[in-house]
Amino acid sequence: MDKKKLKEILAAHADRLVTGQAADDDMQFMPDSDEELAPLLTVAERVKSTLRPVSPPHEFEEELKRQLLTTAHLRQVEGYEPPHPFRDLFMLLLALALVFSAAGALIVMQRHFSTRRA
Repeated sequence: MDKKKLKEILAAHADRLVTGQAADDDMQFMPDSDEELAPLLTVAERVKSTLRPVSPPHEFEEELKRQLLTTAHLRQVEGYEPPHPFRDLFMLLLALALVFSAAGALIVMQRHFSTRRA
């Protein structure tokens, strides 16, 4: 079957699925029964049957707002402290400085003792 015609048939079938008009007899309107078309229509019907309707936007927004406020309240009660990226960076730099200064001290001590033995 022509790809363009196949797309049109699938689009029409999807429209019928959305409006609830699709039926098993959609295949009877097809001029020639194509091997490719029947499985695609079946998959479209299965996908449609697994989808659940989305609540209206205002309900979604209200639910999201309620969840965010509840989470914020729980964090406030628990004493949650948000991460401090600058503090964490400072601690990392401090740890690196400690490692480098310890390595430097070890190098100086090694040189000092190696020249003393000679």
